[in-house]
Order: sequence, then structure tokens, then C-alpha cells
Amino acid sequence: MGFEQPGFLFALALLFGVREPLLRLVVLLLVLGAAGPTLPLEHERTVVLIDQSPSAPAEASRIAAELAAPGTRFWAFAERAEPLPGPDARRNDLGRRTLVQPALDAVLAHAPDRIVLISDGLWSGRVYSPVPVYALHVAPRPNARIARLIAPAAPRLGETVEVRAVIESTEPTTARLSFQGGGTTTRYERRLPAGTSSVPYRFELERRTTVRVRLETPIGRDRAEVTLDPLGPGRVLVVDDPAAAAYLGAAGWTVTEGTPADLAEVPELLVIGGPAEAWNVADRARLERYLRQGGAALWTATPKGLFFGGWQRTLLAEKIPLEPEPQEGAALVLVLDVSGSMGLGAPSKLARAVEGARKLVDAAGPEDTLGIVTFASRSRWLLAPKAMTYRAKREAETRLDALEARGGTQLATAYAAAAEALEPLDARTRWILVLSDGQLEDDPQRTLARARQAAARGVKTLTLALGADADRPFLARLAREGGGRFLDLADPAALPQVLALLGEEAFKPPVVEGRFRLQLREHPVTQGLRELAPVPVLLPARAPGWAQVVVQTAAGRPLLTLGEVEGGRVAALATDLGRSWKDDPGAARLLAQLARWLTATPARPRYDWSTTDAGPVLWVYGRFDPLPLAQWAGRVEPLEPTAPFTFRLRLPRGFSGSVRVTSGDRTVFTVSAPKPSEWPAVDGAERLRELARDSGGAWLTEPAELPAPGRKPTPVGSYLWALALALFLLQRWRERAAHPKGVPEVG
Repeated sequence: MGFEQPGFLFALALLFGVREPLLRLVVLLLVLGAAGPTLPLEHERTVVLIDQSPSAPAEASRIAAELAAPGTRFWAFAERAEPLPGPDARRNDLGRRTLVQPALDAVLAHAPDRIVLISDGLWSGRVYSPVPVYALHVAPRPNARIARLIAPAAPRLGETVEVRAVIESTEPTTARLSFQGGGTTTRYERRLPAGTSSVPYRFELERRTTVRVRLETPIGRDRAEVTLDPLGPGRVLVVDDPAAAAYLGAAGWTVTEGTPADLAEVPELLVIGGPAEAWNVADRARLERYLRQGGAALWTATPKGLFFGGWQRTLLAEKIPLEPEPQEGAALVLVLDVSGSMGLGAPSKLARAVEGARKLVDAAGPEDTLGIVTFASRSRWLLAPKAMTYRAKREAETRLDALEARGGTQLATAYAAAAEALEPLDARTRWILVLSDGQLEDDPQRTLARARQAAARGVKTLTLALGADADRPFLARLAREGGGRFLDLADPAALPQVLALLGEEAFKPPVVEGRFRLQLREHPVTQGLRELAPVPVLLPARAPGWAQVVVQTAAGRPLLTLGEVEGGRVAALATDLGRSWKDDPGAARLLAQLARWLTATPARPRYDWSTTDAGPVLWVYGRFDPLPLAQWAGRVEPLEPTAPFTFRLRLPRGFSGSVRVTSGDRTVFTVSAPKPSEWPAVDGAERLRELARDSGGAWLTEPAELPAPGRKPTPVGSYLWALALALFLLQRWRERAAHPKGVPEVG
């Protein structure tokens, strides 16, 4: 005998206070009944739960037959559980998945004392049983299936797309796989490894297309399909490159020729053909943010674009996949008239000259040399010739701002100082730029002789006559004998722009002209192209280490380079589309494919699936404004952001419907959940071991290891209480019989 509440036995001390033997027995029975006495009167009830899902082999029923014993009941389960008349019975109507917890719950409703589970263990999620489970593992049937098809979520018309079939196989096997879609059928024969593998299928998407995939193996067959609905061409903002706008418009893109401010509309592609100075601080910050948030940009080498436009001197230079070829810089000395007459006007001619000189400074690069010498009644170096580093530019701007107009007009000494400074320099070009508004007061012959001497040593003289009072005949002769040219500027207001143009001319990178044959490297941008027409003009440049060259000249100079920066994609074209590839169909295809590749950034919507014990998880990637919503099974809920351009939707276990992802009023894509696998990639034996251990049962390697059913404790407390009640009533009857009514008791 055992006791469920042995603590009540301490109440037996009450017996010492009862004298009557029969009452003492009543108290004893009551105390024993309260202590929960049990006796081993019944055999344990055993239920054998047999896995009859498609993955479980017929061997499970054979093993169950070895467990047949009196009182043992048999159940079968897959997605649901049903009782069996015997271990050999087979149910084919229980579903295709292994759902263990519902099966255990159904069995537990019949109060078994122990459960024998015969299964391959291929289920998802944790399982709990309050009664001991004895686990017998059977190896699953071999199987191969198409787990899912991975397709682009938002493909573009004309884009080469890839549909990838993900295949799961329980063991190595041979497979025949066919893809049908895009007007073609492709067949593969290959060896599949155990586990997960994938096979790609690529084609050009010309219309709405359904891709059908069929798998045939000795251990299983399967089929799947996916429909690709192409988007129309995207929006392109082109800044200062009409030729690029024409190419992209002909390719079907929606092109806007605008200004840097239009970048606020967030186009899918940005083409930049203009100079950096056209982009103010706010515009450049917007461009940097656009790329960081997954934008796409193409720089082109128009006469004012790329390095001609000074982009290599901006903070955005590190995001351009081209950089200037190392070369000798240019050298220039500005000989600036600061006589009293330069102070006339509102604003003064000197103020105009200072503004223009600042543009000269800005046009120079760190490889260039610039100096400024002023002259009036005497001359002085405002800025000795030096390389135009960032620090040197700031120094030049500070000194220019301090200039004042006063004194006469004596040029000879200042010109000689400029010539002496430039003649020893080893530079690509060397220029003296003389700017004056008045009549010279010193000997002009001295200056002319020095100009001829400088020209003989490779230093050319450029002169600029400013205003109506300038000594035009002398300045024109000085330019002629100095090997340069003369500029006549009657209106001082135009001076800043003229000096800016002169700066671009003096300091801009050289353009190589000729006939450059091209070589194509393998890349989605060059797919389907065998050759391109030669180009007549090329910007000497090189690709930084992080960039990829996809088109180059026969000599190895890059023409088209690509790269990825933060969240966006960038490209640079080292030729002018206005002069190259006119009416070349290959170039049109190249630019169309380049635009599609550039816009396939992390901001482009796409998706993927993963599985957890709790259910499938939809991962959505891309830039959305407003944030995306998911519609599924009649519900609408926001997707959970987990990282930049990354969102997550957790779905319940067993979900097999479709999910519609929207942003605002627009449907981004609709995707079907992967079908639940009856052969999930889990360790079935380990799942069974875990369940047996947690429930207090045991892991069995064969049926003979199952302990024989014992006798389970049966509560008998209620019987003791009934006997106590009967004895108490007997005692009361004896007392009444000993003392009849009306007979007084004798004390």
C-alpha cells in the first residue's frame, strides 16, 4: 500500500484520546482515508501511436504489431489522429503532414498511463506530453521535392530574369528537371545531393509569363509554377546630358530632363552630365542620401561632366567608379591689375576680378599649380605659385578677399616675376594670364621682350582687356608675341564667368581623341552584345579598386565602370554620348541593360522565405514609401522592420496561402507561401529522444526494450471512508440498543 498524502498519518495520535474500540477503528479508517491510500490493483493502460504520414515507412506498422498485448490500444496519426482496430490497420485519410501535438492531445483525452510513439520524427515545433512517452524511431522514406521557386518580385519588361528552383532531397539521387516559360523549354539532368540544392533558369521577360517546373527522380516527383508580371519602365532624371536622355527614352524609360532640385522626387535612375558646381550643398547632400537609400546614378563624360565638371574635387568623388588618371598638372599665374581704376563701378571691377579669380582657384586640382601676382604702382606676390591643395585654396581665397584698388599701372615687374616662376616648372601647360583695365605707365617693350623669351621656353601668355579704358593694342600684341591669345571684355559683369571658363580650359583633364576599339567583359550589362562601335573620344581615367570595368579599350583603358556604394549602385561612362555611338543599336542595348542593372539596387523590392518551428517567415526587402503592409487570410498588418531595406512577416505554422504586399495604394507583389514539407530538414531521431526525455519516458532501439506494463496504484481512500461511516453507524445503533427510549441511564 502507498499513500498520496502521508502527512495525514500524523493524525493517528488522535487514537490515544478514544477509549471505545469501535470508535477507535472509525478514527483509524478516517485518517488512513485522508492520507490517500493506494493499492496496485489495475494494469497500466498503454496506447501505441503509429506515424502513418507519407514520410513514415510501412515498417512502423510492423513494429507496432510486436507491441500487441492485452489492453493495448492502437492509434494512427498524420495531420490528425484516429483509433485503429489493430496494429496492421492502415489509414490513408489522415493528411500529409506530421502533426504530433494534436495526436498526443487526442490520445491523452482517453487517459493512458503511457504512450509508445513510433515515428520518423519529422515534425516542427516543440511537443509536450504529461505522461511518459516511449519513442521508437523509424527512418523516413526517401523523397525529393521542389521546396519553392524563387523569382524576382518586381521584374522589369525586357529584363533578363532568373527563376531558381529550390530542391530538397533526403538522399543523393539523379533527377530530370524541366523549366517551361519565356517561349522556351529547358531540360536538365543532374545528380542531386542530400539536403537542399537549387537550379537556375534565366530568360528575357517580354510579357507576363508563367514558369512551370517539373521534377522527376527515382524517389519522388513534383511540380511547381510561378507567374512573373513585369513592371513598366521606371522614371529617370537626366541632368545636362540630352544624348543620354534620348537613348533611355528610346528604350522605353520615362525620362525627365531636369535640375538637381528634381532629385527630391526620388527617380529610380539619375544621370549626371553636368558640372559639380551646378549642385549646391543641399543638392549634394540630397544626392548622397539618395545613394545611401538605394538610389542609382550614372555619371557621363560630357564636355562639362565628370572630371571636366570638377566632380573629382567633391566629397562625392569616392562614390564615382572612375578617378582621373595620374598625370602632370597645369601651371598658371594670374597677373592682376589692382590699380585705382579697378575700384570703379558698383560692384567694382576689382570685386568682379576677385570673384572670377576664386573660380580659377576652384577649377584647379591638387596636381595643378596656381600663383597670383598683383601690380599697380609696384608689384607683389599675393600667392606664390603652389599646388592647389585644399589648404592652399583656402589661403588664396582669404588673400583675394583682402585686395584693395589703389596706385598706377606698371606691369613689367609683375610680368617678369610670373615668367621667372613658371619657366622652371615641369607642368602639362604653363600660362601667364594678364588682366588689366588701363593704360600702362612703364616701358611696354620691356614686357614684350620678356614675353617672347617666355614663349620660347614654353610659357604662353593670355591677356584680357577689361572695360573701355584698357590698353587694347598693347594687350593684343603681348598675347600675340607671347604665343597665346587676346580676349576683349567690354562688360566687367561677365568677368567672373569668363575667368571660370578659362580655368576649366587651363586645368581640365585632357581628352584623348582618335578611334578606340572596345572590348566587352562578361556581365549582365553586356549580355547579348558581341561588339560595340569604336568611340572617337575618351576621358583618360582609371577604375578604383572597388569598381568593376565592363567595357574597356583595346589598350585597357576603362570606358564603362560599375560599383555598389552603401545601398545604391553607380556607373561612370568615360565618353561623350553626344559624340560616340550615334545610331549604334549595340549602344542602345548597352544603355538599356545598364539602366536595368543600376536600378536593381537593394531598394528594389524582392522577397525570400524562411521556416521556423513557429511557422513560415516572409522576408521583404526594398525601399517603400509609405511603409509596406501585408494582406493575408483576411488580415492586414504592417511588416516588421528589422534592418535597412529589410522587413519581416511571421506567419502561423501550417500557413499555405498567399500574401499580398502593398505600399500605399500600390500592390508591390503577391507571393504564395512555400508548401509545408512532410520531409523537413530536421533530425527526427533527436526530436524523439527529446520528447521521451522531457516526458519521463525512454528512447527505445527495438520493441523488446519496452518495459512490461506494471500495476498502477489505485486509490482506495473512499472505500475506507465508507467502512468508517458504516462502523460509526453501527456504534450509534449499539448505543441506542443498550439504552432504550424512556429508560433512564444509570450513572
